[in-house]
Amino acid sequence: MRRRRMWTVVTLFVVGCLLWAGCTPAATPTPQVIVKRETEVVTIRETVVVPPTPVPPAPTEITLVDTNSGANFQWYWQNVIVPAIQDQLGIKVNYVVGKIAEQTERMKAWEAGKGDVQLLFVKPDDIASIVKASIPLVKLWPDHKDDIPNLAKCPEDYLKIAQGVDIQGTGALYWRSQYMLMYNTEYVKNPPKSWKEFYERRAEWKGHIGWIRPDAKSGAGRGLPYAFLNAFVPLTDAAGKAIPLADLQAKPEFKDAVTKLREFIKACKSAIPAEPPNMFEDFNAGDTWLAVYAMDFSLWSVSQGTMPPTLAAAALSDGVPAGSDGYLAIPANIPEAYKPVVMKIINYLLSDDQQIRLITTMWQYTGTQIDEQIPDVVWRKIPKWSEVEKVRVRQTNKEVTDWIKTNGVKELLGE
Repeated sequence: MRRRRMWTVVTLFVVGCLLWAGCTPAATPTPQVIVKRETEVVTIRETVVVPPTPVPPAPTEITLVDTNSGANFQWYWQNVIVPAIQDQLGIKVNYVVGKIAEQTERMKAWEAGKGDVQLLFVKPDDIASIVKASIPLVKLWPDHKDDIPNLAKCPEDYLKIAQGVDIQGTGALYWRSQYMLMYNTEYVKNPPKSWKEFYERRAEWKGHIGWIRPDAKSGAGRGLPYAFLNAFVPLTDAAGKAIPLADLQAKPEFKDAVTKLREFIKACKSAIPAEPPNMFEDFNAGDTWLAVYAMDFSLWSVSQGTMPPTLAAAALSDGVPAGSDGYLAIPANIPEAYKPVVMKIINYLLSDDQQIRLITTMWQYTGTQIDEQIPDVVWRKIPKWSEVEKVRVRQTNKEVTDWIKTNGVKELLGE
């Protein structure tokens, strides 16, 4: 009995504990920390520095083809100008003496950017022919006057017109070559002052007057007859425009001028020299006493011993022919990188220093208008340009020039 009570008490105690445990609030659970990882895409702007493509260095070597110069200026280019360009500009110039016909044909075949001659030195009729043939040249004036500032010192009419042809500013005038009456003071004490006087006094010097055949390679073959005719009958109008050949040939004064020219040539030394060197030999031998010819070459030849030391120069008041003026031109179909380099050379050649050297060394009139800077000693030897310019005869009537070249031997020499 007693044991039963005891188990009853124990049982009740256990049940009570269970009931108490069930009625007790549940324990607060321990919070769990949940880490949520999220990937966030962040755009980072990064500057990538790409090094620029290096600019290729400017060319330091060019080729120049000279179809203008005679022996005197070929020497001057090779021994004076080319070394000066190398020394002052650091540019090597491969100087080549060429023929304009061959060079023109080569240029016709060039593709854009493929030309291998970067600078030309040509005569007025050559640059005129190149332009008329539509062979592209770089238009220097006025398009590149900032690249070639010395170009502004050249007379603008020479930059526009050559041999009566609009050359479209494609040539830079390097020099002005001028014919003069060249006479040996040993034999001629009182030279003629004009063509008209020369004609009237021709018997005084018969057999001792120098002349060049109309079919000569030298431009003198056309320049001398042109200037003679122009002294008796104007070949251009008051505006400087060429008078058509047919109109001239219809004028009695033109026919009379041609007759006078024939008579004058008969008084010249025979046989008429084919080229100037033959005439120079006659001067040195004392057979020729006076002739109208290129002043620069004549005076330079004195220093070479091929013309007499007693040679002097004088102008004729009714016109002395212009010689082969010198034009610098850039073919358009050369690589672009060469063009600024060549313009730099042209600007250097037109600088006051180079132009003064030209006239003091070679007796060649400058392409730029800088008379006031030229030493007085020069003007004691040759006439001032301001005086020569008034009587200078440029062959602007191409029809007359062509007529002399084609018909001169028959019409003037009677051959």
